[in-house]
Amino acid sequence: MVDFPGYSLSGAVASFFFILLTMRQPDNWRVIGPAHPILARIGEDALLTCQLLPKKAMMPTKVIWYRSEPSTPVFALWHGAEVTEMQMEEYRERVEWIKDDIPERSVALKISNVRPSDDGQYWCRFQENNYCEETSLLLKVTGVGSSPYIHVKGPVESGVQLVCTAKGWFPEPQVYWEDTTGKKLLSVSEHSVQDDSGLFYVEANLELRNASVETVSCFIHNPILKEEKSSVISIPEKLQNELASLKVIGPSQPIYVRVGEDIQLTCYLYPKTNAQSMEVRWVQSHHYPAVYVYTNGEHVTEEQMAEYRGRTVLVSDAINEGRLTLQIHNATTSDDGHYQCLFGKDGVYQEASLDLKIVGLGSSPQISIIGQKDREIELMCDSEGWFPQPHVQWKDMEGKTIPSFPEVLTQGSHGLFHVKTSLLVTNSFIVNVTCSISNPLLGEEKMATFSLSEPMMTFSWKIVLIWGLLPAAAVGLVMRKS
Repeated sequence: MVDFPGYSLSGAVASFFFILLTMRQPDNWRVIGPAHPILARIGEDALLTCQLLPKKAMMPTKVIWYRSEPSTPVFALWHGAEVTEMQMEEYRERVEWIKDDIPERSVALKISNVRPSDDGQYWCRFQENNYCEETSLLLKVTGVGSSPYIHVKGPVESGVQLVCTAKGWFPEPQVYWEDTTGKKLLSVSEHSVQDDSGLFYVEANLELRNASVETVSCFIHNPILKEEKSSVISIPEKLQNELASLKVIGPSQPIYVRVGEDIQLTCYLYPKTNAQSMEVRWVQSHHYPAVYVYTNGEHVTEEQMAEYRGRTVLVSDAINEGRLTLQIHNATTSDDGHYQCLFGKDGVYQEASLDLKIVGLGSSPQISIIGQKDREIELMCDSEGWFPQPHVQWKDMEGKTIPSFPEVLTQGSHGLFHVKTSLLVTNSFIVNVTCSISNPLLGEEKMATFSLSEPMMTFSWKIVLIWGLLPAAAVGLVMRKS
């Protein structure tokens, strides 16, 4: 036998068994992932990797990538074959197992066409029988959207109101204003919303009361990429726009529409001006998403709120005079509120406010007896289908209000009120009671009258009958004893 320096047969045997034991014993597994979050832009591909240690360990029979539960994986590989039955729907046809150009005992998963919903934590799991080891990875999805669009919205008393909007950003970006010197200008309000694809729309409002400020910039900043886009507006130039000298006129009084009927929101330019080349939008609290958008002779459906899709029609037969009417079919309680009608051209908007009141006249009240004890009767008045919250009263024959228990109000899935109110009658001289439910906006009411004469007479007769029998019973007892 030839011995080598520092080497012996016993050492070689020990090393062999150690390696063999390491390869077969999953108790020694460790799974490691990237030390830092994985960054991926929207629309590009993301590569998720993790590694099993020690490198000489045997590859387990199951490798699973998942987000919340292993039972619904992003991707699963069992005995070298892909398992798709349990795979999350949004990852089907979008994930690929990478085999080449990766380190030994490593696994890599490619997610194609990254979207905002892919953002977040993932888990990489190695499993052999009932034993498993796993590690987590953080995928940060990001994207730069449109350049900001600045428009003038007004008029505002003794000043100018600017609105900066941008869409298609992820995650939610930062918005800020600057003047020509680089001084930050404070927004009076900011608003953001995610669209159906998860991308952010942002809107920031700025009021300028300093007449010396002529140029203002709006910046949209992505906090992850440290990238931003900006736009500049020249205020004197915008104030010379055609629309700056026009007014938008809307209804001077609230518009009342019953539930289920059609709504008509009309506004027009003064003096009369052809609005065919203008953008006209009806909005609620913010510029986007809108109730309805008309531009270049077409309805812009992608900017419309989901609850108004398929319910709106634009009446534009008087558009040459600047008059437009938006019809909203089948009014619901959610339509109730404040609206704005905006005419826009070349970055200048003029607006009018509209106040829409949705009203619902409910069912006729139903009165029933729900309790009877001693010399008291409890009545219940029930009615549904009211909006807004109705006014409820119990009255006697003379029309005077009778004190009652507080009403119980509930709102159904359609926002309509269901009202129940109870009355405890203790005065036998009350013959008739009326339950009155009224709509505070319409000034209309529905009533039901309940006669207490028959129930009370029957009630009183039973009492008299029982008390009338008592003396006779007492006499009978006396006579028997004697």
